[in-house]
Amino acid sequence: MVISFINMKGGVGKTTTVVEVATILVKEHKKSVLIIDMDPQTNATFSLMGIKEWEKIKDNATIADVLGMNKGFSSRDKEYDINNAIVENVCNIEGLDLIPSHIELTFLDLDLSGQAGREIILQNQLKKCAKKYDFILIDCPPNLTLAPQNALIVSNYIIVPVVPEFFPSIGLPLLVNRIEQLKKRLPNCNVEILGVVFTKVKRTTNNHIERMDSVRRTCEELKIETFQTVIPETVKISEAATRNKPAYIVNPGTDGVNSYMNLVNELLLLLED
Repeated sequence: MVISFINMKGGVGKTTTVVEVATILVKEHKKSVLIIDMDPQTNATFSLMGIKEWEKIKDNATIADVLGMNKGFSSRDKEYDINNAIVENVCNIEGLDLIPSHIELTFLDLDLSGQAGREIILQNQLKKCAKKYDFILIDCPPNLTLAPQNALIVSNYIIVPVVPEFFPSIGLPLLVNRIEQLKKRLPNCNVEILGVVFTKVKRTTNNHIERMDSVRRTCEELKIETFQTVIPETVKISEAATRNKPAYIVNPGTDGVNSYMNLVNELLLLLED
């Protein structure tokens, strides 16, 4: 099961959702999970490993290498092997693997502009993956350029994290429209939106409550599900990333972590239907 997490607006808790959902799937449900960090901001990467560890592999073992970027000093005669980029049992969590990102991913569209089949590079690479996973979760940047296109083609579903504020939620119809256009242009892209999850919610703020109601109405019009679980805004979640670990590990039992556990339960039930 391959799920991409994307929103056209940044700062919506997308990366945190990927990391916490993946960790909980592994620790609570005994699933094997691969996180692919497709965002050049590398937030998912540094939520699970420190800078020194990343520096050891940044020149030859990131998603930039998997997608075939030529960095000049490391030109290759043969296709890169995705297995070389997988960090197994990342953050000492057995069963959770990671393909780290790289800031060079920013230039992916430019580097691969003339390459045929550039949208299906990840799809072809995953066929060579030696290890079979129950879930592959992909952290996408807030756009639909070449990197997320590669992600969406291999994905079964999309989850859209949304902060119940004006700008993060107004892009939802745009995202739906762009995905439909992408599916028409790329016939092998069959991804569907699994649902919208509200993140960073201030439960005592009337504006957030009103905005959630507005987004739910929009989702009904677009025929998109909204998860019942709501992720609250809490410093216990955000501070975990500064320690290069999931909040599930750093701050177990807190409101945010418990909410993510409920979200995973809801996700698994939804996938069983």
